[in-house]
Amino acid sequence: TNPAEKIQHDKMVNLVEQMLASQKSLAVAQTPQEKSRLERQIEVTDKAIDSLVYELYRLNDEEIKIVEGAL
Repeated sequence: TNPAEKIQHDKMVNLVEQMLASQKSLAVAQTPQEKSRLERQIEVTDKAIDSLVYELYRLNDEEIKIVEGAL
């Protein structure tokens, strides 16, 4: 019911859908250029998902470094 939470939810759903579509396209990509473009797109989408998760959990810079270091 919270409009801000609805916006964050919708963003996450959109990003996940983008990621799934990009992964599916990468699996059938024919040319090295197409694969490279899709890999860059996946990387950007992955960073956007990470950023949104950090925002949802209200992580500060130090906590983000810990999380990213553990990956």
